[in-house]
Amino acid sequence: MIVDRIQRLPLYYGMHPNLDKVILALRGMDLDDMPNGRHEIDGEDVFLNIMDTELKPVTTWEAHRNYIDLQLVLQHEETIAWAPLDQIKGFSDYNPQRDIQLSEGTSQGSPIHLQKGMFGIFFPEDAHQPGLGSGKGRKAVFKIKVIPTGSETAEQTSLLHHKGTVPLKSERLLLRRYRLEDAQQVFDNWCGDPEVSSLLLWDTHPDAGFTQGLIQDWIAAYKNKRSYHWVVEMDGEVIGDIAAMNCSDHLMQCEIGYCLSKRFWGQGIMTESLIHVMRFLFLEVGFHRVIGRHFVGNPASGRVLQKAGMKQEGITRQYRNAKTGAFEDLAVYAAIREEWLKEQA
Repeated sequence: MIVDRIQRLPLYYGMHPNLDKVILALRGMDLDDMPNGRHEIDGEDVFLNIMDTELKPVTTWEAHRNYIDLQLVLQHEETIAWAPLDQIKGFSDYNPQRDIQLSEGTSQGSPIHLQKGMFGIFFPEDAHQPGLGSGKGRKAVFKIKVIPTGSETAEQTSLLHHKGTVPLKSERLLLRRYRLEDAQQVFDNWCGDPEVSSLLLWDTHPDAGFTQGLIQDWIAAYKNKRSYHWVVEMDGEVIGDIAAMNCSDHLMQCEIGYCLSKRFWGQGIMTESLIHVMRFLFLEVGFHRVIGRHFVGNPASGRVLQKAGMKQEGITRQYRNAKTGAFEDLAVYAAIREEWLKEQA
C-alpha cells in the first residue's frame, strides 16, 4: 500500500510498467472535466473509472487479484481503511469476472485519510475498505493490471533472480527471517520505544501482542520470493530490522529501510548489516541500484548510508511526513552495482 499526493506520482515511475502508463496518461488528462464512467488508457491493462461517492460510516472490505487499484480523491475527502489481506475474515468467493472478493468483516484496519489530490495504491495483498466518511465526494479509480497483456509471468520476464529472505551472516551478526517467538524482544528493543519510532514513519507499538500480529504478516510474506525482510540478531538477541522494499524488476532497483535498538546505536551494527544486505542484493539478486532515504533531521541515518558506500544524490525538498503532517527535507542516497562492488573489493 502506498499513500501520497498526485503531484508526486511521477516519482514512482518504473515501479510497474502499467503504472508507468497511468503516469504518462495523466499528463494529458483533466480529470475534473471528465464525465463519470469508464475511460480507456490501454485496453484491459489500464483503465479509469470516475465516480461520485456517497461516504458512509461503515462500508464493505474488498480485495482484487488481477488488478492494482490507484484511488485518487478529486473532491471533498475520503477515508479508506487498509489491512493485510489475511487479517480480514469472511471474504466471499473470488469473482473472476469482476476481479473482486468482498467481506463484511468488522475489523477497523488502519484508516487512511485522503484529502483532495491524495491517492492510495492498493495491491492484491492489500484489503481495503473505501468510501468511509460523511457527505458526498468524487474520485478516480485507476485499474492497473498486475501482469501486462503479452507478458508470460513476472518471474519469466524479470532480469532479477529473486531468492527471498535468506540468512546472511557477518562476524558479529546473523540476519534471518522473523519468528513468532521474537515478538517480545522486538517490542522491548525497538518497536515499543518512542525514542526509536520518533525517527521513523510508524507509531510506537502499544504492546507485544500488536508486534506479534505484525510479525505474523511478515512471516506470511516470506512465501513471496520478492520479500526481503530480516531481523538482526547478535549474541542470541534480536536488536534491529532491515528490509528491501519498493522493488522494481523493471528498473532493477529497490530501497532499503532499517531501524535499531537504541542500546546498540553508535557501534557500526547497522552499517555492517546494510553492507551485507547490499552485497546480497547486488550479487545474488542482481539489482542495479539500491536507494536509501532519510529525513534531514535524522543525520545519524545518513552516516549509516555513507559508511555503507552510498552516495548522496540530492534533497527532496519539503517531503510530507505522513506521520506528523510536517513538510521536511528528505536526503536521497543510492549505490550503483558496478561502482559499489569495485569500491568494496
